[in-house]
Amino acid sequence: MKKAVVFGVLALVLSGCGERAQIDQSKMCLASTDQDAKACKNGELVTFKPSSWGNEQLPLNIAAAYCDFNYEVMYNNSGVICVFTDKRLGLLGK
Repeated sequence: MKKAVVFGVLALVLSGCGERAQIDQSKMCLASTDQDAKACKNGELVTFKPSSWGNEQLPLNIAAAYCDFNYEVMYNNSGVICVFTDKRLGLLGK
C-alpha cells in the first residue's frame, strides 16, 4: 500500500514536468509540398496529404522534417497530422 501511494505521488509530480502549451484545435494548416509547409506557423496543427501515395517512407520523412515530437504524431501511408515546427524547415527537400 505504501509503495502504491509513493508511486502515485511521484507520478503526479512528474506529470507536471512535461506541461506543454495548448494547441489551437480550431485551425489546421494543409500542406502537400515543401512549399505549402512554408506557409504553416510554428505550433499550429498541420496535415500533410501527399499528391500521390505508394511511398511508405514519405510520411516518416514528413514527420522528421516538420513535426514537433513533443506532441503526438499521427500518420499512415496516406499522410501525417501533427503539431508543426519550423526548426527543421526544408530538410525534406535536401
